[in-house]
Amino acid sequence: MDSSVHISPVHIIVPFRPDGAKSRLSPVLSPDERHLLALHMLKDVLSVASEAGKITILSRPKADKNLIIPRAEILCSGLDLNDALNELIQNHFKRGWPDNLLIIMADMPLLTIEDVQGIIKTDGDVVLSPSRGGGTNMILIRNSKFRTCYNGSSFLKHLELAQRMGLKVGIYSTHSSMCDVDVPADIQEILLHGKGTTRTLLESFGFGSKEKERSYLI
Repeated sequence: MDSSVHISPVHIIVPFRPDGAKSRLSPVLSPDERHLLALHMLKDVLSVASEAGKITILSRPKADKNLIIPRAEILCSGLDLNDALNELIQNHFKRGWPDNLLIIMADMPLLTIEDVQGIIKTDGDVVLSPSRGGGTNMILIRNSKFRTCYNGSSFLKHLELAQRMGLKVGIYSTHSSMCDVDVPADIQEILLHGKGTTRTLLESFGFGSKEKERSYLI
């Protein structure tokens, strides 16, 4: 497939695991709070991404009933993340690759429409958008040979895999596209720069409130 051909609109895939979300935030958030946080971050991502193309939420079986979201379909898979995504890529190829695939992680509450448009406009068979911790927050796939390898510091793994395959790689990176929420210190970025429902939720928990003075530091 020719990397110079930009098929529009993209088909956006948002992986989302509703159970056991964000365990590394357990020192500062209860399980119910983490679940709510994950849902609000997902909704912030979808509110931005829905402007750019069709959305599929890749979730687990027995997906949370709150995932009934207008203009987004839910695809449930019992496979682990990489197997589920790579099966989806293969099936997309079997359908003739009707549009490019854009994977966006569900924990990016600072994501902007400019970020989505920016990665779509970046050249490459594969375009990678790193997280601050070395993960991969977004991947635009224009070549069906590519496969994901999310695990730990996945950005370099994805970069090396694409290069081994002989694929042209583009990189897209901004402050907002690099910001995801994995550890308590990440909450500060949302309080400082967030404009969506995630910030409102965190404030309702007492973060950033002079009255409640709840700390995200451990």
